[in-house]
Amino acid sequence: MEDARITDISRVTPDVRQYTVELLEGEFDGIPGQHTAIRAPGNGDGSGGVKPYSTLAVDGDRLVLMIRTYEDGTVSKYMGDRETGDVIQLSTSLTGSLTLESTERPAVFISTGTGITPMIAILHQYLRTGGEHATFMFGEKTTDQLMYKSMLEQMSATYDLDVVFATSRESWSGREGYIQESAEDVFDEFGVERDYYLCGVPRMVVETKETLADLGVPPERVHSEGWEDSQVSEA
Repeated sequence: MEDARITDISRVTPDVRQYTVELLEGEFDGIPGQHTAIRAPGNGDGSGGVKPYSTLAVDGDRLVLMIRTYEDGTVSKYMGDRETGDVIQLSTSLTGSLTLESTERPAVFISTGTGITPMIAILHQYLRTGGEHATFMFGEKTTDQLMYKSMLEQMSATYDLDVVFATSRESWSGREGYIQESAEDVFDEFGVERDYYLCGVPRMVVETKETLADLGVPPERVHSEGWEDSQVSEA
C-alpha cells in the first residue's frame, strides 16, 4: 500500500462519489478495467479493512475511482468521510481479468450499479484505440442512479456508440425492467462475432451469459470477472 492524495471529489449520484487521487511517490502499474485496493485504517480495534475498487481511469501517478457509500461498508464509509487534500493508502499494482480483448471486433458493454466503473474505463480505451462500433447497456433501480448518463449520451454523438439504459424500480421514458431483460431483443441485431463485457450484480452477469449462449455467442467472446457463477449457485 502506498500513500496518495485526493485531489478532487465530485458527486455522481446521491450515494456515489468520484475521486481523483495522485500518488505521493511512484506510479500505478495496470490497465483500464483492473482494480486497486483501498485500506481504511480503523481505530486500532479491528474496525478497519481493505476493499478492491475498479478504476475509471489510470495514468501514471493518477487514478480515478467511483465509490458508492454503504451504511454497513467499512471502506466505503471511510471514503465517504474523506475530503479533497486527504491522504489515503491504496495498492499501486492493479489486478483483475476484465480488460479489453480486441478493437478489431464490435463490442458490447453491459453493467449494473457500480459495475459500470470498469465498463467505462474499457469503453474509453476501445474508442480511443480505434474500436469499430460499441453498444453500452446500463441498468439501475431509478433514474437518479443512472450514472454518467449525460456523458455517455454525449459520447454517442461523437463516436460510433449506441447507449441503452433501463430502470427496474421506476417508470420513465426509457426501457424498464432489469437490463438483462432488454438484452435479447437488442442482441437480435448483433452477430456472434462481437466481444461482450459484463460487470455488475452476479445474477445479471449469469443470466446475460445464458442469453448469449442461447443466441450462439461463443464463450470466448464473453468477458467478465469470473466469480459471478459461484455467487449465484450459492444463493
